[in-house]
Amino acid sequence: MSSNSSSRIICFSTFEVNLQTGELRQQGQKVKLQEKPFQVLAALLERPGEVVTREELRSKLWPADTFVDFDHGLNATIRRLRDALGDSAEAPIFVETLARRGYRFIAPVDGCHVPGGIAVAAASARKKSSFSHTRLGIAFLSALVIVALPWGLRRYSWRRADVIERKLTASSFENSVTSAAISPDRRYLAYADSAGIFLKVIRTGEVHSVSLPPDFAARVDDWFPDGSHLLVSRAEKPGKASLWRISVLGGSPWKLADDASGGSLSADGTHIAFRRGALTYDGLWGREEWVMRSDGTDQVKVAADKSDESQVGRPTWSPDGNRIAYIRSNWAWNARTSSVEMSEWQKPSSVTLFSDSRLSPALHWLPDDRLIYAFGSAQQQQDASLWVVSLRQSKNISSAPKRISGGHGWISHVSGSPDGKGVIFIRGNWLPSVYIAPLAADGTRVLASKRLTLDENENIPSSWTRDSKAVLFTSDRNGIREIFKQAIDQPVPESLMTNAEHLSQPRVTPDGSEILYISTPRPADPEAPSSIFAIPVDGGPPRLVLKDVGIWNVQCARMPSTICLYSTAKGKTSQTFRFDVRSGKTADPPQSDPKCNWSLSPDGSQRAIVVFGANNGRIHLRSTSTGEMHDLTVKGWGGLMGLDWSADGRSLLVSWHNFERDSALLNVSLDGNVSLLLKSTNPEIWGAIPSPDGRWLAVAEAGGPKNVWQVENF
Repeated sequence: MSSNSSSRIICFSTFEVNLQTGELRQQGQKVKLQEKPFQVLAALLERPGEVVTREELRSKLWPADTFVDFDHGLNATIRRLRDALGDSAEAPIFVETLARRGYRFIAPVDGCHVPGGIAVAAASARKKSSFSHTRLGIAFLSALVIVALPWGLRRYSWRRADVIERKLTASSFENSVTSAAISPDRRYLAYADSAGIFLKVIRTGEVHSVSLPPDFAARVDDWFPDGSHLLVSRAEKPGKASLWRISVLGGSPWKLADDASGGSLSADGTHIAFRRGALTYDGLWGREEWVMRSDGTDQVKVAADKSDESQVGRPTWSPDGNRIAYIRSNWAWNARTSSVEMSEWQKPSSVTLFSDSRLSPALHWLPDDRLIYAFGSAQQQQDASLWVVSLRQSKNISSAPKRISGGHGWISHVSGSPDGKGVIFIRGNWLPSVYIAPLAADGTRVLASKRLTLDENENIPSSWTRDSKAVLFTSDRNGIREIFKQAIDQPVPESLMTNAEHLSQPRVTPDGSEILYISTPRPADPEAPSSIFAIPVDGGPPRLVLKDVGIWNVQCARMPSTICLYSTAKGKTSQTFRFDVRSGKTADPPQSDPKCNWSLSPDGSQRAIVVFGANNGRIHLRSTSTGEMHDLTVKGWGGLMGLDWSADGRSLLVSWHNFERDSALLNVSLDGNVSLLLKSTNPEIWGAIPSPDGRWLAVAEAGGPKNVWQVENF
């Protein structure tokens, strides 16, 4: 290197700056840095340890006749420089801020900055005298390497076997991460939560918000290869979403596709694979897989739903860009079967790689032809593990699966950088719990609330005892779902029933003396009959009431009515039967409805029905005797989910989701008037059951922290 060329290269820490070519490198790897941040770095390196004023930087960056918001522009430029260096304004290593004055480069500048020809001359002068010492040193070092190499290789192999896992975000219960993606250069984590979309510098932990228009709530799907744009999914209305391209530097978002979510960019950035149709409220599933160009044109359907019960997860691309892979799940009334499916997107063909009911929608295809996927635990639904398997030329499995991570918390998403060295996943505990809340006398206001179930298990309420003193709920705290009763003034519940089968829907009989519940065989078999049993309200041996295939709901009215109903899943429909609680005999014919949630009025005269999917705020009220039906429309509240009758039968308690993050509990009178009882971002409100005296609500809320983790060295 000549003295002239070497004087244009400055080194500090692990960085090397070439002032002649305008390049910044770290340990030989080029670091992307825009022109103006590089100009600032060069100005600071010209006078290391000295203050460079803001006015000096202004004259270097913007000509005198340029009209610009100087303060905002310089602040953004300094921020991008710090991001490139992995520096922090709060604890600077390289660039120090002096308030209202300017900036100073504070790290030692040394190494490859060789002024004039001094170093070259010195080296020449030393060359002859050091020749014999050099030969002796080489011999000594050779012997040392021969001795140390085997030990070093063994130590290196041992260290390489350790999988490294670390937490990248620490969001709270109230503000959990919904989605995330790692940048192409592995320097940034883009993630979304209820407050917006953010960029986190992984090395320093510094976080910047991404500027977005008002009311633009979205999930982060992927990065574009340029490292300055994100692919995001925006929920626009219940069941529908759209794909957008946004800049991390701000500006107007650009819509790419309607009715689309869960996008994934091919390695070369030319195409996007995405889901379409029947978006679920958790944002994890769709009905079809599509591919389009990265500008939103030439949209092609790749894989459609194979049945009304089929859903597909977010797609991931093969390294060569010719295939996509995704999780397909088929839902039955009491079971789910899942498989990893692979499709050639330019041909109408697909293959199933393997199937397992424990698969979550998380899937990612690595550049070396390995697939990462997640398993839920068969014993504890909130536990999950991450696995990797190798493929043979992107067509079939060529090695045994390897477990790379495991622990408490369900894994809902996994993705990585284009080089495969940065892999992230989202882990969280999304637990339903029972809360109790007193109601105002008119039933239109919740006065307060407290958590009744004080444990980290899935607790789902379904009824009260007739004296309004205790809540009946199911819980998986012992590995299988059991029935519990807990008084509202007690800290722990009482177990009423447990066995090897899955128990659900505990409901009291009309006279309040017994509890009915559904027992489903384990392992789940859609063709095996379920049973309705009854036990004394204070516990005791069960008695069989009836058996049928596909039982999913059972409810009874209150005395003086003796009406009890149960429903079965029959393909696309639900059939509801009236039965005698003592003999188990049913009355024909049943009432047939679309797939829905329903609740029986306290007097047994009618059912309130909410159809699954985009119901546009419509509730069906259907007579239990004649089958006649009329509609009740809840204006402005599309996305109704679950419902129950108020204690006096004059209104309905309805849960609502907007398919982004918000949920609410509504009191809807039978003439359509709405009172907002509760609204929440996290936890989600699933539903509420009133006590028979009308004074209390047992509210089912599901929530918990979800955060981003990084895994390496697997």
